[in-house]
Amino acid sequence: MLYYIKIAKKANNNMEYKTTSEILGKQKENTRKILTDHRGKNIKDKIAIEIVKKHLKEKNAPILDLGAASGAFSEQLTESGYKNIYGVDIDNYLNEKYSKNLSGFKTANLNMDAIPWEENFFSLVTAWCVLPHLENPFHCVGEIHRILDSNGIFIFSIPHITSKPSIKYFLENNEFGSYKNSNNHIIIFTQAIIKKTILKYFDLVEIKYHIRNKIFTKGYKGYIRKLAYILSGYLSDKLTKKIEKRWAYNAIYVLRKK
Repeated sequence: MLYYIKIAKKANNNMEYKTTSEILGKQKENTRKILTDHRGKNIKDKIAIEIVKKHLKEKNAPILDLGAASGAFSEQLTESGYKNIYGVDIDNYLNEKYSKNLSGFKTANLNMDAIPWEENFFSLVTAWCVLPHLENPFHCVGEIHRILDSNGIFIFSIPHITSKPSIKYFLENNEFGSYKNSNNHIIIFTQAIIKKTILKYFDLVEIKYHIRNKIFTKGYKGYIRKLAYILSGYLSDKLTKKIEKRWAYNAIYVLRKK
């Protein structure tokens, strides 16, 4: 069983795939050096914490950050008043400045291991761009369902492959930009795949589209997009969501346990 993560080559920003044995063996220290400083785009742009704050009001509710890496998300959770935060990853990559925020941390190979907490333990599980990196994400989803309490919330993000930039890239290169050889995404989730698999365990609450600022900085077209996006905020929430869906980098699913 393989468990893939991204390994950045600083010289050219390419990524390499590593197996579980490499991650825990000869690449162990190199992987740790990279991930102890890692913050994903959802966390950098603070969309992750805004979604959590919208859907989880109870500050003492137990939260699990799946694929915690450096633990950077725990800092935003702590600053927002959440007090019962846990993390899990294949190895311990926690940055010392974030580890103090966690009530507990455990390791597991999410492709095949049980997530090491009992049934119905958590009120919320987050997975910020974790599932597309796993060789067997559907096992992981079943485990998430098991450890969530009744009515528990699962939030995860995936590349938004049906955005206009993504489709344009595919037509030009015969490949999705988020799945080219130089990155670590290996599983594609379409809405139909999510419906057939993940939504057997969960009900859909909402889909939030994460639009990044760089889409507004590319020449005059970027300026027009930015103007349209700003104006949509005054005109219609429906129009804003349509623009976000068109240009978004990631799709973020908010689900509730059945």
